[in-house]
Amino acid sequence: MIVKLSKHMLSNSFSKVKFKFTQLNWDELGSQNYGLYVHVPFCNTFCSFCPFYKVRYDGKLKEKYIQNLKKEIRMSGVEGKAAWLYIGGGTPNLLAAEEINEILTCVREFVTIEEVGMEGNPVGFTSEYIEKISDSDVHKISIGVESFQSATLKAVNRAGVTEKIVGKIVDQAQSLGISVNIDLMVGLPRQTVEDCLKDAEILSTIEPNQITTYPFMVIPGVKAEPSMDSRQMFKTIEKVWVILRNRGYKRDTIWVFSNGGRIYDSAKDELVRDYLGFGPAAFSTCGNVQAVNPPIELYSEMFQQNKRLGFQSKLDEKATAWRRFSHELYKLQIDPETIKGMPFHVKLILQLLKTTGYIKGLKVTDKGRYFVHEITKTVVESLSFPLSNFRAIENRAEYEKILRASDERTINF
Repeated sequence: MIVKLSKHMLSNSFSKVKFKFTQLNWDELGSQNYGLYVHVPFCNTFCSFCPFYKVRYDGKLKEKYIQNLKKEIRMSGVEGKAAWLYIGGGTPNLLAAEEINEILTCVREFVTIEEVGMEGNPVGFTSEYIEKISDSDVHKISIGVESFQSATLKAVNRAGVTEKIVGKIVDQAQSLGISVNIDLMVGLPRQTVEDCLKDAEILSTIEPNQITTYPFMVIPGVKAEPSMDSRQMFKTIEKVWVILRNRGYKRDTIWVFSNGGRIYDSAKDELVRDYLGFGPAAFSTCGNVQAVNPPIELYSEMFQQNKRLGFQSKLDEKATAWRRFSHELYKLQIDPETIKGMPFHVKLILQLLKTTGYIKGLKVTDKGRYFVHEITKTVVESLSFPLSNFRAIENRAEYEKILRASDERTINF
């Protein structure tokens, strides 16, 4: 009952968030405690489980993208010290290592960065590539393996990778002081529980610094259908946890397991921490203000004209509180100082969780992990993303008109 009630409250709260396509005000996106995100939208193939914005790789388009990205960084007025910078996608390592360095050099003209991470396809992380990004002070990489099982990968239009290749990447990266996360997905088409457990066994012998087990997300833009329901996904992740625990891993969050090293956790940081996003379709969140950059065709045009357009919204108090509370649950340990400032409806849910044995003290119990799994999954699936859900755009007709005219030189806005 409490799971259904909380999921309903969360979904209802986030589904009401609407964006307006407008000129963005970077002053509203300023923060003293923030991260940075760079979106690289290029892919060679489109995996059917992926909800993220991407376009087909094109060399000339990539060159324009890099120039516009650097222009956006300079125009933003970003400065100070960032806790992290993460390069995501898409497939970021479709950019040459020298191009990654070019982007980082541009950011470092204005910002001191504590940690730099990037994700990518395992095939692109060659020995030479890893060595070059190490020279650029990339501290961590995240590899989207998803599964080693050929039937599952074929079902989602994804090329496979061998245990040997992944092991070589991990060994070299760690020898250079780069921490490695490997993503596995649970609930992919044609994937069985046994397949997931085999993948976990394989990775536990490779020993990356972190293994993240994401459940399949039902999000607009995802074309595939999951092979399991959410409860089955949770039970499978719990079985993976048993395997990893026996190999010396500890549980950092509901879906993340580590044995040491510095790894960026997108669900943990992006759900609650302020961050500024650069690149087409990049998301920014500062306080209760959210902004999303336009798709690459509009992104390119607006910087030719020194304009800064995008989708902007403001979260109400209820949505902001749910976002913060979900973060506390996700890390399985609730900060008492955070709870003090929460509104009544969140404190009521917390009390119910304690009464039902889902939380003891301020720690999530074994019984409560299923609740956290469902809540985190609901948050991710309920977030309004205007590029894949036009119904989330207040001035949709105006935006569609601009989009249709995107091949013209001037954006009349």
